[in-house]
Amino acid sequence: MARTRSLVALVAALAAIVLTASLGNWQLRRADEKLALQAAWDRAARAAPLPVTGADIAGIADRLPLRVRLHGRFLFAYEIWLDNRQMDGQAGLMLVTPLRLADGAVVLVNRGFARRDPRDRARLPGVARPEGEVTVEGLAVAHTARVLQLGENAPAGGGPLVWQNLDYDAFERVSALAVARWVVQQTDGADDGLLRHWPRLAAGVEKHHGYALQWFALAALIAALTAFFGLRALRHRPSVSRSDD
Repeated sequence: MARTRSLVALVAALAAIVLTASLGNWQLRRADEKLALQAAWDRAARAAPLPVTGADIAGIADRLPLRVRLHGRFLFAYEIWLDNRQMDGQAGLMLVTPLRLADGAVVLVNRGFARRDPRDRARLPGVARPEGEVTVEGLAVAHTARVLQLGENAPAGGGPLVWQNLDYDAFERVSALAVARWVVQQTDGADDGLLRHWPRLAAGVEKHHGYALQWFALAALIAALTAFFGLRALRHRPSVSRSDD
């Protein structure tokens, strides 16, 4: 019975070592993925902007991230606010507005961040809305950053839509506009009441390294304790005497 218990304890310890070491390796992979993605974004941000027309929209989806330049008119009647966002340590919303290009194609533009009124959460920020033809430069990315969604997206008092996350299919149903399956994170523009201090994707990599170190340390601790108690059990194992018949 004692031998069976020891074997079960050894198997459990080995499983725990494998699990914790695997979790440490997973955290390192997550850090490497973030660093690689940040490097791709940095290369795209340094590149010359690519002029985009409706004919280019489908092909761009396979080249993200990509710095682009678009010409068109904002469709402010269909803009949406993304709630529960942060920038520069402040709480607020992101403003996403569709841009109709000269050939009729529509691309969503994340125009930037605006602080929420702390005294009236239902009050939307006041921002400038340029009329007529505009030129927008920014980084074309697959989607906006997502947050934990609680409940359904809903309009703010029958006015502009306030959503927690951007969903292309839902936007098309609400607006009746066919849009590209990517969004432009605007980098140009000023004095419109919006912040565009876009966070770096690699931010927080040190957190993954810290978690990895914790998991590896736990794996080492389990291995050390297993070896210690295993050797101790062997030293105190009762000897079996054999008597002559």
